[in-house]
Amino acid sequence: MRLLLDTSFIIQLKKRNPKAIAMLNEFKKDAEDILISSLSMYELLCGAHYILKKYNSITELKQIERILSYLTEVPVDSNVAWKAAEVRAKLLLNGVTVPEIDLLIACSADEAKILTFDKDFLKLKQYGFDVLVTAD
Repeated sequence: MRLLLDTSFIIQLKKRNPKAIAMLNEFKKDAEDILISSLSMYELLCGAHYILKKYNSITELKQIERILSYLTEVPVDSNVAWKAAEVRAKLLLNGVTVPEIDLLIACSADEAKILTFDKDFLKLKQYGFDVLVTAD
């Protein structure tokens, strides 16, 4: 089994949320790899660079870099784009909306279990995604 950590999940890990820590500990023992989409990296790094520029503090950026060093990056490539476009069409036909970036992150998972705190991912379960959503 492979795990894909969504941006919201990593943010909760950074906050030392006990639910996030327990969930990761539960699944990581059976995980062959722990992944992050390059889009989640982008979201996390945007926040870290904002804090760096606004407060002249490198602490957030160093913390994100440390977390990223433990994860395997999954790029958004043409396979992800094709899959996301197909799923987007199905969603539209069913009147379901999911933020584009969440859909692309989910399609990056490629049969990995997605750990997230973002309830938008719940809408993707019926489209074959292995999503585990928890609340704060």
